[in-house]
Amino acid sequence: MNIYLTSYGLDTRYKNYMDSYEDIINVLRNKNVAIIPNAKLISQDRTNSSIAQEELIKNDIKCKIIDLDKDNLNIEKYDALYLSGGEPRNLMDSIINSNNYKVIKKFIDDGGIVIGQSAGAMIFNKEYLDTTTRNLVIMYNGFDYYNKIIVPHYNNLSSELLDKIPDNILKINDNDKLYKLDV
Repeated sequence: MNIYLTSYGLDTRYKNYMDSYEDIINVLRNKNVAIIPNAKLISQDRTNSSIAQEELIKNDIKCKIIDLDKDNLNIEKYDALYLSGGEPRNLMDSIINSNNYKVIKKFIDDGGIVIGQSAGAMIFNKEYLDTTTRNLVIMYNGFDYYNKIIVPHYNNLSSELLDKIPDNILKINDNDKLYKLDV
């Protein structure tokens, strides 16, 4: 599997946490990348997706932002997907409602590359944390590639939140190198 996880990815607004930047560029070099911004609603600030696009273009990597709620994901045109951060529930709702769940799963199973940033990283376990509420709710419609709940930004979560998180987790700290999901 070519699934890579990161907390901040290519979002250069967080320069202190950019330890995975070069790894991401190296993984995506000479690839055509679809950037999926749907972890944030259309009414929300999607700057993280625009910054990812700018950084890829700056590194001579072909890319396009594909809003699953409006655009058709012609996945055969792409070598890689970049799933931007936001809320994992929003991302999975868009993937499922746009009928792209099986399409993306087949893409991954066939060796396609996926970079998951923050919320985009969380959805690779069947269970993931719904961060849209103050109470942790475990959702059960994620991709079933990993046996632990994936928790990005682990080292910057409040102790109150950490006390609520189950023990069976994969911790991804903000300044970690790019993590390749070993499945």
